[in-house]
Parts: sequence; structure tokens; C-alpha cells
Amino acid sequence: MDLRTLFCLPLLIAIASPSQAAADDDQSHQSLIAKVRPSVMTIRVQGRDGDPMGIGTGFVIDSDGLIATNFHVINEGRPFTVESPEGKKLRVLGVEASDVSSDLAIIHVDPGSTELPALEFAGDDSTRQGIRVLAFGNPLGLRNSVVEGIVSARREVEGRELLQLAMPIEPGNSGGPLVDLKGRVHGIINMKSSIDDNLGFAIPVSQLVALKENPNPVTLDRWVRIGRINDDRWTPVMGSRWQQRGGRIVALGAGNGFGGRSLLLSKRDVPQRPFEIAVMVRLDDESGAAGLAFHSDGQNQHYGFYASAGRLRLTCFRGASVYSWDILKEVETEYYLPGQWNQLKVRVGDEKILCYVNGRLVIESDDRQITEGQVGLAKFRDTEPEFSGFQLGAALDLPVLSEAGEKMLAQLDPTALPLDSVGSDQIRQLGTSGDLAWRELTRRAIELETQAKRMHQLADDVRRADTVDRLSRLDAIDDDERLLTGSLLIAKLDSPDLDVEAYRERIDEMAGEILAGLDADASATEIRDAMHRYLFQENGFHGSRSEYYHAANSQLNRVIDDREGLPITMSVLYIELGRRLGIKVVGVGLPGHFVAKHVIDTEQDQLIDVFERGKLLSQEDAAEIVAAHAGRRIRDSDLQASTDIEILTRILNNLIGVAGRMNDGEAMLRYCDAIVAVNPDEPRYRMMRAQLRGMTGRINLALEDVEMMLQHDPPELDRGATERLRDALIERL
Repeated sequence: MDLRTLFCLPLLIAIASPSQAAADDDQSHQSLIAKVRPSVMTIRVQGRDGDPMGIGTGFVIDSDGLIATNFHVINEGRPFTVESPEGKKLRVLGVEASDVSSDLAIIHVDPGSTELPALEFAGDDSTRQGIRVLAFGNPLGLRNSVVEGIVSARREVEGRELLQLAMPIEPGNSGGPLVDLKGRVHGIINMKSSIDDNLGFAIPVSQLVALKENPNPVTLDRWVRIGRINDDRWTPVMGSRWQQRGGRIVALGAGNGFGGRSLLLSKRDVPQRPFEIAVMVRLDDESGAAGLAFHSDGQNQHYGFYASAGRLRLTCFRGASVYSWDILKEVETEYYLPGQWNQLKVRVGDEKILCYVNGRLVIESDDRQITEGQVGLAKFRDTEPEFSGFQLGAALDLPVLSEAGEKMLAQLDPTALPLDSVGSDQIRQLGTSGDLAWRELTRRAIELETQAKRMHQLADDVRRADTVDRLSRLDAIDDDERLLTGSLLIAKLDSPDLDVEAYRERIDEMAGEILAGLDADASATEIRDAMHRYLFQENGFHGSRSEYYHAANSQLNRVIDDREGLPITMSVLYIELGRRLGIKVVGVGLPGHFVAKHVIDTEQDQLIDVFERGKLLSQEDAAEIVAAHAGRRIRDSDLQASTDIEILTRILNNLIGVAGRMNDGEAMLRYCDAIVAVNPDEPRYRMMRAQLRGMTGRINLALEDVEMMLQHDPPELDRGATERLRDALIERL
């Protein structure tokens, strides 16, 4: 070898080595990805209303079916699914371990025939600054993604030790594994930085190890608390997922009976004939079918009166097969409103079965193939119907249209246009006018659309009128019932079919369940401790964080159903339970945060943060809350008990804020109607309503508010602004 070759050799090596190293590195990465990917799972979560809420990641830590992820991925009380890398859904058995403070959870699934290779944990001391790592996950919903970076530091963030990462992290990566080049897990991807797209954080794997060694298992039926059907009242038959949301019952998925049939049977005793059953029902898909079931044997035999393909049908189901079904009658009627809420009612007499829709008799039958059994709800095919206001009784007192109402509706009925009689000659004749006829027809169509919009608004106003009127008469209700009644009436603004009495009974039942575990001589603090166990440990009530600004958090019925809510609505439930258990609890409206106060005596009164699972607050804790939200020292007035009207007003202001964020003027007006009803002498609320009425086209109603304010002229009224609003409204008439 000559000197020239000798001197060039290092250079040749230097030039060749990076290329070879890159090839080796790429091969190594591909092998690593192939090794880790079968262990990475996709987690999908549903929100308050059953809609997809988010997607996250998990990874196998035990081949028997343990999947690690972030707590915030699965969200407490939310239904969720776990999918393998091939998209196969694994049956979730429960949550093996969870810890809110460390934001970690371990899910237990049934592997079935699916192989679940567990990833190896790295030693905590091996997570050094500068090591190369890969993050696996589903960023922005893009499944099976991988990104590379380095561990840049260990940081304490809000009291938690985290690994700082130099790599891009996006929503969907959360809960995924952070592995080194040997495939060992160093951390769990937790969050991205709000400052830099290439900066993220992970939870050290040592915290996951500690959680795995100290499990606190919860079965899935106890974890998923949102929308659970009350087992004391209903029995599902033939599959489907029956859920209760905000006073409404929803049937999800096809039943396993023929034709997707599924029943939800009431456990109430059925009266002797004659008796009546009724329910409000709305189909999401009119090609499906849903309605009432009666004379059920708890299996395949029953009658059904239901909507199907825009018609109404009465059928006798004598068995599992379609060949044993008798369609007794099927009718098409103008009184059924496709796609809307319709009331179905059946009167079961000694001689006849009478079927009604929206108060109109549409089917009569003297069929007597089945003469006794349970009653309830039925659904068929893949439709996902909603039910509300189920009733059962000897004779149901259902509303009827008054004579005055009939006359007013007749006046509002627009003259029918003979559009169906227009033929080819008339179209050609109009066509000779060119665009003039087209423009005039378009103008009339727009005018009719405007009238239809106002008609819908009028229908909404009429539907909530009784609820608003009841809110205006809260002063006539006993002190012990005012807050609960007012809170449920507020919820009824958004769920007009809400059964106020049913939720009052549910709170009574909850108090009874707590009382059953108490000694007769239990002290006030022992009763309070029992309330905490029942609410926060046994039933998982908690403050809502993931969907804090959801309107459901301000609706007491949804707080009870979903077991989560805002500080104020959680406190209302706490206050009402306390009243029924014989302890005095009041609400305290601290600036920015509502809490409860257990009144024992002036020396021992205890503040309680119901939003934080009943955390006991000291005076210093309350002072910190005031300082954080109001930027000042705490005052004695901050700790005074709020009145019922103040609590209801605060709830309504929260709802107005939620609707405002959504730019939903109709919803804002609903809540403003209520806030005026409970504060009739507050001009600021009446002024707000006048503006909202004007904004939504209710000019006459807006002028009513304005004229009332000008007539009474309260001291705090800005008369000039009110007169300018009146002039602007008059111009729009």
C-alpha cells in the first residue's frame, strides 16, 4: 500500500461510515418499531352525550391484559374502547389501577385470542439526559405513528416530576410509551408544551411501576357511570345498550332479537285493566322503529305500538321469529311528526286496545292473544331512538288543547298554497316573464322560511312557558323545597320532558341508602362522613374537568345521572342530601368557586369543596381561593350563606355564559327568561332579555320589556340606553 492510499484511508472511512451508520440505524429503527408496535393500543372515549370525545394511546404492560395509559385519556366515568393495532376491539373488564394526581391509569382487558406482548420497563436510573427515545401513539387521530427525539431534562412541573422531551407531541400521543432504542419503556407520554411544538413531557416509568404494585381495581360497570340505567326501575331484554342521559333514555345498537328487537321493561307493578301507558319518543332514523311494549312475558312475547317508516303500527309478537308476529294494524296519519318528538299512548281495556299519537286516536283493536305481562319500551333495527316521560297508570292525565288555544292556532295557520296543482302550462307561462317570476317566487319562499323560523321560535317559547311561570312562583314553595325545585326547573328548560318529581324521588332514595348504613345516634360529622363515602367512594361523584363548560354540568338531573358537575350544582345535591339526613348544609359563593358549608356551630362550621370530592377546607384554604380569583383578601361577607335565589341566579349565569361561548342566542334567551322570572325586579336582567328578544326577532316581546322598565323607572336603570333600544326596536317593526 503506497503512502497516498494510506493517507486517504481515514478519509475514505470517514466518508463511508455515515452512510453505513445511517443504513444500520434505519434497519435498527425498523426492527424496533416492529417490536413495539404490537403492544400499542388505541383508546377511544365518549363524551357526555355519547358522541366521540377523543382518541388516546395505551400500551401493554402485562400479557394477561393490562394496558397503561394516562388518566385523562379515559376520563373518569366515561365509556371507552380499547383497540389492537389491527383495529380489533378488546373487551374491557375494568380499570385495574388509577391515580388522578399522577395522571396514570391501568386498564384491564380480556385478551381473548389476541396476543398481547408486554413491553419491558427501563430502570429509572437509566433515563439519562440526552438518550435517544421514540414515542408511539395516535397524534391528531393518525394511528400507529412514531416520532423520535431525546430526553432533554427532568423537570418538576406543578409539583410533579416529569421527563422533558425534545420532540413534537400532539393530542392522541397521550398515554403512549416512550421507549429507548432497545424497546424499553422510560415513560408515558403526558402532554405537549404550550410554548414550543417540539417540546413535550412524559411521566417517568417508576411512577407507573408504583401504581401497578398498588392496584385499586374498579369494574367497568362501576367505572362507566355516565348514562347508566337505574337497575331498580328497568330490566333490559334482548341486548342493545340502554342508557339514561339527562332524563332521556337512549337505545344504542341493534338488539339481538330478530330484526334488531330489544326491550326495556319497567319494574313497576302493572294496574288491573283498564290501564294506560305513554311515552315521548323520537327516532334518529325513520326507517327504524321504536315505541311502547305491553303484556310482555319478559322474553319474546308482547304487544308493541310503535312508529315505523313514518307510519304507526300495532303488532302482536308471539315468539322469536318473524313468522310468529302478527301486524294487527298499520296506519299513516298527519298527526305523527317524522323526526320530531311524538307522544305514543296505549289504553288497555277489557275489550279493546286503543292507540294514540299526540292525543289523537289512530288504532283500535280487539285482539286478545296475550292478556297480561310487563310494560316498557321497544326498539327495532339499527335506529337509536330517544324516549322521555314514560308514564303508567290506571288513567293518565294528559294535556289537551284548550278552546282558546285552538282559536289562536287557527289564526296562525297560513293559507295553503296550491303548489301541487301547478302544471307544465303554468310553468311555461311564468317562464315567459324571465327572471321576474323567478325573483318573485324566491322572495315569497324567503318570506315563508322567515315565517317558519318564527313559528319554530313560538313553539319553543310556548313549550317552556309553564316552566318559566313555575320559576316565577318559587316564593310560594316551602323553604326546604325551593332550591331543589328551582334547580330542576332550570334543567327542564333544556329537557322539557324532564320529570321533576322522579328526580326528587331519586334524591330521597339516595338519602335513604346513606341512612341505611348509619347508626340511629350518628353524630353530624358521622353523617357527613357517610355522605362522603357514598358520593365520592362508592358512587364516584366528581367535579367535571374534561368538559367543564358543558351545559350538562349546570343541570341537576345530569349531575345526578352522570355523577359529575360544576362546584355549584354538586353543592346543590350535597345540600339537598344533607337536609334529608338531618344536618344543616348551606352554599357559600366564594369569588370564582362555589363551596358548601356544614353548619355545626360558629366555632366548628366546616367548609367543603364538593367539586374536589368533599375536600375539607380551612379558613386559610378559602383565603387562597379568594386571592386566586379576586386578587384580594378574604372578607367576612365571602363566607356568608347564599340564598336560594342567589344560587339559582348563579347557575343561570353560568348557563348564559356557556350559551354565549357557543353563540347560541336561543339558548341564552331560554336562560334569560328564567333569570328574569326569579329576579323580576332586576333591570339588568330584563334589559339583557330585551336585547336577546330583539336579536332573535321577537320585537313585540322585546318592546314589552322595554316599556315595563321605562314605566317603573328603577333607580339603577340607564334610561337613555333603554330609550335608544326602544327606538331601534320600533324601527324594525
